Amino acid sequence: MTLRRSFLFLMLILLAAQASSAELPRYLEITFLSTNDQHGKVWPFSIPPDPAKNYAGLKNVGGAARRATIVRQIRAQSAAPVMLVDSGDVRGWTPLSTAFNGALDFEIMNRLGYEAMAIGNHEFEWLPPDFHRNRRASNFPWICANVVHKDTGEPLADPYVVRDVGGVRVAFFGLTNDLIDKQPDYYKGMGALGVKWTPYTDVAAKLVPEMRRKADIVVLLSHLGYREDVKLAQTVPGIDIILGGHSHSTILTPTMVSVAEPTAFYKGKVPVAQAGYHGIYLGKTRAIFRRDPESGRYTLMSCKGELIPIDSSIPEDPEIDRLIREWEAIRKAREAKK
Repeated sequence: MTLRRSFLFLMLILLAAQASSAELPRYLEITFLSTNDQHGKVWPFSIPPDPAKNYAGLKNVGGAARRATIVRQIRAQSAAPVMLVDSGDVRGWTPLSTAFNGALDFEIMNRLGYEAMAIGNHEFEWLPPDFHRNRRASNFPWICANVVHKDTGEPLADPYVVRDVGGVRVAFFGLTNDLIDKQPDYYKGMGALGVKWTPYTDVAAKLVPEMRRKADIVVLLSHLGYREDVKLAQTVPGIDIILGGHSHSTILTPTMVSVAEPTAFYKGKVPVAQAGYHGIYLGKTRAIFRRDPESGRYTLMSCKGELIPIDSSIPEDPEIDRLIREWEAIRKAREAKK
């Protein structure tokens, strides 16, 4: 190739890159819907009052079919992209969850169109046959960066996934807590899978710069607990949003953790959100990112979040309600044969 042709070829590449960059939106709004610590609660349930603890109790809350109604309503009404994710501990101890070792829980999540799920510590109560079956059956990736195979050091699951949102790359990565390391006899799946836990701060510090080279926005699906999420936001730069789990914390509006100097277009903060437990709430975090025209980098410009109560005022989604009833009929039929 002659020098002239090489120059022309290089110019075409640069022009194409500039045209591609120009097509990216100056502002991007995303609504993140989040669940965590569902623990197999697909039916509505009640929690009795506890006068000794001055606890009034809860009546007729939660339910996957009600949650499905809200998720579908938000998607239908939103002009901006809506991304539904989970921060771990789908595994539960309800009759339906234990009867099918989580299969129904993931079928529901498939039908609701989850983008990704962090692996929680209780997922490691399943032994390999159920763990792998549920993972293969999921139409979304299970992500976890700090549980690795003992013999190779390779992650058990994808450390992160990148989703394209109108040309903007959104990375989700997952981290889980150290209970699986401290209580190996309880989380028997760890030994059976041949994996080990590794410190999440070190993993995040190494991984976030890699993701920032491949993605425009970085979201952590955390199963570390609220306090650890706040510490991580302060310790590891480059995380845009943390959607958490594990501590069953009811964070009514996201905690805005200061990490940098704010500007006219940059909050300088990382939102940390968590939606309680057992599906009593659905987390809704609305974020607006701005793209700097010079650097091309997206930063968080605005964030508003809330927890949507899942209660008896919400009608059951017919499809999900029918699905749960069908599986309940199968469970009862099995029980009757014993």
